[in-house]
Amino acid sequence: MIVACGGCNKRYRFDPAKLAGRSEATLRCPGCGTSIPVSAPPDPGDQTTRIDADANQIPTRAKVPGGDLSLPAAYKVSLAVLQGKDSGRIVSIDKPLVVLGRSECDVILDDSEISRQHASIEVHGSKVVLKDLGSTNGTFINDQKIAQTELENRAEFRIGGTVLMLILAPVAEPDLQEMA
Repeated sequence: MIVACGGCNKRYRFDPAKLAGRSEATLRCPGCGTSIPVSAPPDPGDQTTRIDADANQIPTRAKVPGGDLSLPAAYKVSLAVLQGKDSGRIVSIDKPLVVLGRSECDVILDDSEISRQHASIEVHGSKVVLKDLGSTNGTFINDQKIAQTELENRAEFRIGGTVLMLILAPVAEPDLQEMA
């Protein structure tokens, strides 16, 4: 975090870990000796942790289907969380446009490396498109940063430190004999 001296207006980089669990402390400006009050940063749930190794990759763009958004009649669409704090969770996709992120979205994931609104899943009938929404750390398939791409059934992708898998499961036809 950056702290500024009120006496000489110099700015300094300060490691919040030096607060050692305290909510605030006072530092002395090395330039002019003025006291600088320092407070702990806000809850990490409000901040995205940057993954520096991923930040410099250039996202690739793929040609993706467009048109009307609609869920397929013959398939149930879901996401399985394979790695991360939500590992084991299955999320049913019940609308054709779903936003994934840390907060203020449709599917909330517990991962500080994920942006508030990180990526979206668009369903165009039997075609599913994954789009990065300008996230801090990017969206990846096979360690390749993407801007948008079409996903196949059982495709895995990573947002932050969370790995998810798209699952398209056929919807069972009702047995007509049992209904008679």
